[in-house]
Amino acid sequence: MKPDTKPTKKSRRNKAELAEPRPARILLSYLIAAGPVGNGTWRWRFATTLALFGPGSVPFGLMLAAIENQVLRADYGIAWAALPAAATGAAVILARFRPFEAWALVMASFAATLFGAFVENWEPWPLTTTNLFASLVVLFALGRDRRAWVGVAAWVSYFLAGAYTVWASNMGLFTPQPASAVLPSGSLASENLTLGTLLGAFAFLIGFTVRIWRQARKRVAEEEQVAEAERHQRRLLEERTRIARELHDIVAHHMSVITVQSSTAEYRLADLSEEAKAEFRSISDQARESLAEMRRLLGVLRSGDEAGARAPQPGPEALRGLAEAVDRAGTPVSLRLGGLPEDLPETVALTVFRVVQEALSNVVRHAPGARTGADVAAVGGQVTVTVVNGPAPGGREPAERRVEPDSQGLGLVGMRERVSLEGGALETGPTGDGGFRVHAVLPIEDRSTTEEIL
Repeated sequence: MKPDTKPTKKSRRNKAELAEPRPARILLSYLIAAGPVGNGTWRWRFATTLALFGPGSVPFGLMLAAIENQVLRADYGIAWAALPAAATGAAVILARFRPFEAWALVMASFAATLFGAFVENWEPWPLTTTNLFASLVVLFALGRDRRAWVGVAAWVSYFLAGAYTVWASNMGLFTPQPASAVLPSGSLASENLTLGTLLGAFAFLIGFTVRIWRQARKRVAEEEQVAEAERHQRRLLEERTRIARELHDIVAHHMSVITVQSSTAEYRLADLSEEAKAEFRSISDQARESLAEMRRLLGVLRSGDEAGARAPQPGPEALRGLAEAVDRAGTPVSLRLGGLPEDLPETVALTVFRVVQEALSNVVRHAPGARTGADVAAVGGQVTVTVVNGPAPGGREPAERRVEPDSQGLGLVGMRERVSLEGGALETGPTGDGGFRVHAVLPIEDRSTTEEIL
């Protein structure tokens, strides 16, 4: 007979109690930041816990530690001890977010300590331990987060308040007898004031130095962003110039054919009238002039180390050799060409070749050895180019697609420029299995230029 495994009410109640967050578990999760419990994120909870149980508890502990010297012997009172401690603790917590309000709490704590401490037989001590600690933290925050004159004004006000305390105690304004009658010249109060003033200046200077360092880092980061944007723009212009050179090579080739045909028409064609011969001569002259202008423009576009004429440019027929070269390099490529017309425009053919070339180059750079498929087909007056690679072999994470600083082209940006120039569309992005896909659609007829070059 199987034992009854049905949970009892008691066991269910115990499980419910375990599932419900208890105060101890909540506090533990706060302290170790193990994860969110209830509302809010663990970062906010960790910061809150650190503020309340970390820096905020230090002034209160220091104030209680000073009770023996400033409370019990001087009949200071526990109430006067708790009030400045709470103010200084709140000041330390607020210093990170609102240093000006924190400074107001420091001065309020100073005033509370001042008027509660002037009793008979009290040794002057203008800067209590807790108040000094809080003032250093807040002066550091003022120097770091506010303008310099704000921190200097706070430091001067703190010094003047301490100096007034020493002067008032020496004159006996709040005590039955002046401190000078009890303590010799150069008393502990003056030494304490001098030390506190110097420490306050040092804390402010450290905070001000941190502020200058942060501003310098921010300026450097902004300059790096501007420089990177300029480099990207320069590479983009270089890529557009390279595309323009290739297109001008193609146009110059066609202009040369027009020049030859028009200049030899009167010799090749019989029974031409004088008007027709004159028309062909005019076409030939215009073509020669246009060809000369194209060559001058081509010379401007080419840099000094650029090679000579590039016509004719590679087209889809050169893709087989490209795929074989990539395959020999260790990246298997499956190339499929289908339905491409023989009279494919040269600019479209060049764009098809460059898109496949750049896509395969990205595979070699970022996922070497990944199986890759390249499909080029003409369907419905459009040429579609699709290059898809699988994940990098061996479980290796593929490298991020980005612009290579020393690469001749501009990666995905260059492909998009070329496709956009032909009036087409380009889609790129990762695949579900960790690979990458490049898909371009180029119109064969009724093509329009969507971007001007130069």
